[in-house]
Amino acid sequence: MKMEKLEKLLLLEQTGELSSRQCRKLDACPEAQAKRDELKAFCASVPAADVEPSPWAVTKIAARLREEHRPNLIFFKHWKPALALAAILMIVSGIFNFHGNQTSSTSTAVVVAAAGVDVWNDPLEEDLGRLENLIVAISGDPLDIMEM
Repeated sequence: MKMEKLEKLLLLEQTGELSSRQCRKLDACPEAQAKRDELKAFCASVPAADVEPSPWAVTKIAARLREEHRPNLIFFKHWKPALALAAILMIVSGIFNFHGNQTSSTSTAVVVAAAGVDVWNDPLEEDLGRLENLIVAISGDPLDIMEM
């Protein structure tokens, strides 16, 4: 029998996983008996530990193992309401900014044109000014499409 297979069978015998057929095969091999004797001598040279952990330590270790398997819900307990509050505040501020006091602002081009200063030399300035005035007039309308 090869040494690798012999060692594998001896390890299976140590753990109690050896089948009856494999056990008979191992008993028939003289090399296996020599290896068994070596293992028995080795086991006899190692002192057996009579020390057992205290029941308190066992309980504490078991509690820590149970804690490791639980997901960390503490984070969600504290942050979930805070995130919900932040989302609500963002929605409310968005609503107030959109529907708040709608005052029409005049653009700098209209202010400069009214002052008579010729800063821009744009041929479409008058058309853009009229378009802006129309947009301002429409945005003050209560039936504005954006508010529906």
